[in-house]
Amino acid sequence: MSVVVAETVPASTEEKSSSPRRRVSWPAVVLFLVLTAGYVVVNAVLIMRYNLFDGDGPSRVAHAGFALMSRDPHLSAIGFVWNPLPSIIEIPLLPLHQWWPELKTYGLAGAIQSAAFMAGAALMIRRIAMDRGVGRVWRYIAVTAFALHPMVVTYGGSGLSEAAEIFFILWCIRHLLRWVNSQAVGDLAWAGIALGLGYLARYEVIVAAAGAAVLVAAITLTRYRSRTPISSAILNMLIVLFPLGVAFVAWAVTGWILTGQLFATLSSQYGNTSQVATSLSRGAGVADVPQEWMVLAIRTLAMQPLTGFAVAIAVVIVVSTRRIDGLLPIVTFGSILAFSLWGAYTDTTFGWFRYYLPAVPMVIVIALIWWTPTDEPVGRWRVNTAPSRIGTAVLSVSLLVGVPLSSVSMLNKDIGNHQLQFGLNSLIDPDRFPPDEQWYRRVGMDDRILAAHLDRQNLPDGSVLMDTFMNWGVWLASYDPKQFIIDTDFDYTAALNRPWDFGVQYLLVTNPKYNAAPDTVLTRYPTMWADGAGIGVLVHSAQGAFGQEQWRLYRVVKPEVDDDLLQDSP
Repeated sequence: MSVVVAETVPASTEEKSSSPRRRVSWPAVVLFLVLTAGYVVVNAVLIMRYNLFDGDGPSRVAHAGFALMSRDPHLSAIGFVWNPLPSIIEIPLLPLHQWWPELKTYGLAGAIQSAAFMAGAALMIRRIAMDRGVGRVWRYIAVTAFALHPMVVTYGGSGLSEAAEIFFILWCIRHLLRWVNSQAVGDLAWAGIALGLGYLARYEVIVAAAGAAVLVAAITLTRYRSRTPISSAILNMLIVLFPLGVAFVAWAVTGWILTGQLFATLSSQYGNTSQVATSLSRGAGVADVPQEWMVLAIRTLAMQPLTGFAVAIAVVIVVSTRRIDGLLPIVTFGSILAFSLWGAYTDTTFGWFRYYLPAVPMVIVIALIWWTPTDEPVGRWRVNTAPSRIGTAVLSVSLLVGVPLSSVSMLNKDIGNHQLQFGLNSLIDPDRFPPDEQWYRRVGMDDRILAAHLDRQNLPDGSVLMDTFMNWGVWLASYDPKQFIIDTDFDYTAALNRPWDFGVQYLLVTNPKYNAAPDTVLTRYPTMWADGAGIGVLVHSAQGAFGQEQWRLYRVVKPEVDDDLLQDSP
C-alpha cells in the first residue's frame, strides 16, 4: 500500500500579500496580545479578588524567586523536581515586583508566563489552519474553540506548565505537517527543537516525542523506496529526538551533579512519586476521587466531547485516503492523554482534570488536517474535500457544544476535581456556596497572614529556618525574603543541624498530618512538631484553610546536652 505524503505547502494569503520589508503579521500580534492580556486579567481577578488559584502555579514563581532573591541566589535554586523552563522564564519578571508587588506576593509572574504560552498555542493553531488552506471563517472558529475553552481560559493564566506543553507540541505538529508535505529537513529539525524545549516544561513530552518519532520513521519508510529506507528512517528519527535527548541528559546530569539525583521527580522526597505515596498512605486516594475507567472516560468527554469520535474518524480517513499525516495529533497529544489516563487509573499520578487538556487541541488539529493544502487563493468558507466537511462539523460542535459542556462539567467537583475549577461555584451561585464557608477560598490567605506576622518582627537575615516545600506561600508573601534560611541555601543543612550556631532564631514547621511530602525539619527532628525536640520553645501557632493548626513557630534554644550528643543528619 502506498501512502500519500508529498504535496506542496501553499503560502497563505497573508504571506503572499506581505512584502519582504513587512514580515510582521499584525493580526497575529494583536491576537497574541489580546489573549495574553485576557488570560492574565482572568487569573489576576481570580486570585487577588476571589482567592482562587492552583497552588502549583505560584509555587513555580517561588522557585524562580529562590534563584533570585534568597540569601544565596543561584540558578540551581529553582530545584530539580519539576522541569525548569516556566521558572526560568519568570526570573526576568520578578525584579519588576518593586513596582508591581503582586508579581511576587500573588505569583502573577507565573500568570504572564503561562498566558504568553497559551496565547502562542492559539497562534500555532491559526498557523496550522493557514498552512492547510483552511477558509478564514473556519480558521477563526478553530482558534475560538481553543482560545475560549473554559479550561484554556482558566489555566491560561494559572502559572502552570500545561500552556507551555501545548504550545511546544503544536509547534512540533505544525513543522511535522510541513515536513510531510515539503520533505524539508529544516522542518524536521524545528519539530525536534520544539520537543526538546517542551521537555524542559513537562516530562510528559517524552511520550509525545516517542509517538512522533515512530510516525516519522513510518512516513520515511513509505516515502523512500530507494536503496536505504531504513537508514533514512533512523536518521530522521534522530533529527527529531536529538534536541530532546540533549535536554534530557543535560537536565538529568545537572541534577545529579548538584543534588546527587538523576531524576528528582521520582527519587526526591518532594517528587511526584513521594507525594502520591504520602496520599495513598493516608488512605485518601489520589486526587480524592475514584479512578475507575468510567470516571476517566467521563472526564475525557467532559474536557472535549468529540475526543473519541474525532480519533475514530481520523483513523478511518487515514485508512481510506492513505494520508498518514492525519495521525500526527493522535500520536503526540493522544499519547500524552493516554499516559495521563494510565497514570490516574494505576494511582501513579494525580488525576487532576487539567491533565486532560491535551484533548482540546488534539481534536481541533485533527479537524484542521482534513483540509487538503492548495496553491489556490483561500476563500472565507473554503471546504474542498469530503473530510474537510467533517472537519467543519467537528469545529462547529467543539465551539457550540463542547465549550458550554466543559463549562458546566468543570463545576462538578467529581469532574473538575480542583478548587480552581469547582471553586467557581462560589462566584456563580454564592447563595448555595457561601464564599465564607468554602475552605478553598482561604487557601493562601493564612500564608500571607503568617508572612506579615514575621515581617513585623524586623528580623535580621537568616533568622527563620524552614523547608519551602509547604511554606513557599509564606516566602512569596513576605516582603523580607532574606529573613529565611531555606532548603536551597548553601548553609541550610549545617544550619538545620546547629541552628543556634548560625544565628537562627526561629524554626517554622508545618503539621505533618497535612504535609504532601516529608518535611526536612521534621525528618531531622521527628518530635519537633509535638514538643520542640528539645531545641525549640513554641511561640506562635497559625491555622490553615481547613481551620486546622497548620504552622508552629518555635524559638530556638541551645540544648543543655553536649553538642556531640546531637547526631547530625546524613
